[in-house]
Amino acid sequence: MMWSEKYRPEGIEQMVGNEDARLAAAKWLATWVNGAKPLLLIGPPGTGKTTLVRVLVRQFSYDMIEMNASDTRNKESLKTRIVPVFQNASLFAKNMLLFLDEVDGISGREDSGGLDMLVDFMKEPTVPVIMAANEKSAKIKDLAKVCKRVEFSPVPPRLLMLFLEHVLQEEGTKLGPGDKISLVNNSGGDIRSLLNGAQSRAAGYATGSNKDVTEIDIGDAINGFFTTNNPEQARMLISKADASYPDPRYSVMNPENRRKDMMAALFSSIVASHADQASIAAMLGVLSKVDVHIGRANSGRQWSILRYIDKMLAGGLYAPSREKGIRYTQYSLPWPLMGPIFARSQSTRKILSELAPAVYTSKSTAGSTVLPYFIRFLIDKKIDPIEFAIDNFGDESVGESISKEMQKVGKK
Repeated sequence: MMWSEKYRPEGIEQMVGNEDARLAAAKWLATWVNGAKPLLLIGPPGTGKTTLVRVLVRQFSYDMIEMNASDTRNKESLKTRIVPVFQNASLFAKNMLLFLDEVDGISGREDSGGLDMLVDFMKEPTVPVIMAANEKSAKIKDLAKVCKRVEFSPVPPRLLMLFLEHVLQEEGTKLGPGDKISLVNNSGGDIRSLLNGAQSRAAGYATGSNKDVTEIDIGDAINGFFTTNNPEQARMLISKADASYPDPRYSVMNPENRRKDMMAALFSSIVASHADQASIAAMLGVLSKVDVHIGRANSGRQWSILRYIDKMLAGGLYAPSREKGIRYTQYSLPWPLMGPIFARSQSTRKILSELAPAVYTSKSTAGSTVLPYFIRFLIDKKIDPIEFAIDNFGDESVGESISKEMQKVGKK
C-alpha cells in the first residue's frame, strides 16, 4: 500500500502544517448557513487541500458530492451537474457538501461561459460549497471575489522532518540523516511527494547511506534505459529519473519542468529516432496506454495508480526499443530539421517585435496573417529592406532579418 494513502489523516488534528487554514475552514463549515459564501482553498498540490475537505465532511457528517471542475469546462456541462445538487438538496436525509476541485482548470479559452456561470451560481448556494485551486491568479479573480479565500502554503521543512520520522518509526524502517534531509528538501513542501520518495528509498530503489542521494538527470536516465541490456537496470533508471508525470490538463509549466516531463521526453526521443516504423508504432502504443492511466490518476486523484507507471513503461518499452539507437532528445524533430526552425524563429521574432505593434495585433497573429503579405509587398515594390527598417523602425538589424525572409520567398 502506498504510504501516501496509508498515512492519509482521518481527522483534522492529524494533518500536518497550515494550522490557520485548517482552523478557518473548520469554522466556516461549522457556522455555515444557507446562502453563505463558498470556501475557496488555494495552494500548491500536496499541501492538504483535498485531504482537509474529506476530513471535514467526515467529522461534520456531510455527504460529499465531488466534481473535478477541469473535466467540465463549459457552461452546459457545469450546469447539468450543479443545478440538480442545489435544487434537490432537501430531498436527501443527510446534509450535502459540493466539492469542486481544480476550478482554475476552467478558466481557459475553451471555457465557453463555464466560469461566468460558476460565479453566478456561487452567489447564493443552497448547500455548502468548497472549491480548490492550485494557484492564486487573475484567471479566477472574479470567482475569488464571491468566495471566502483560504490559502495553503508548502509544509515547512521542520514539520516535514517530524512527520517523516513518525512514518519511518511506524514502518520500522530507518534512513540515514542525509537521505532524510534530501527527501525533505526535494519534496518542496509536498507531503505526498515526501512519502512517495521515502517509500521508494525504503524499498531499496536508492541507497540508505548517510550520503545524500540525487536523482538521475532525465537525459542520462533515458539514454541509459535505451542502451542497457539488463531489464532490471532499465526499470531502475526509469524509477530514479529526475522526472515526473504532470497532469496533461495543465500545460503551463516553466521550461525546466517541461524538460522533466517523463512522457514527453520518451515521446520526443522515440519519434525523433531512426528506429523502424513497426518499433516506433509499438513503443507509441505503450506510451498511449500508460498515458490513459496517468490521466485517470490525475483526474480522480487516485495517486496509488502512479506506483505502477514506472514498471509499465519499463516493461512495455524494453523489448521493442533494444538496439534501435534511440537517444534522449527534448524535441520531437531531429536536429537537422529543428536547427533551421530555431534559426528562423530568432530572425522572425525580431521582425514581429516591430511589425505587431505597427498593425495593432499580437506577434502570433502578425506572424501568421501579416508577415507573408508584408514580405511580398516589399518584394513587389522593390523596396530596400535595410532602408525601410531604418526609416520605420530605427533598427538596421531588423532590415537584415527582413532581407533574409525576402530571399527565402524569392527562391520559391
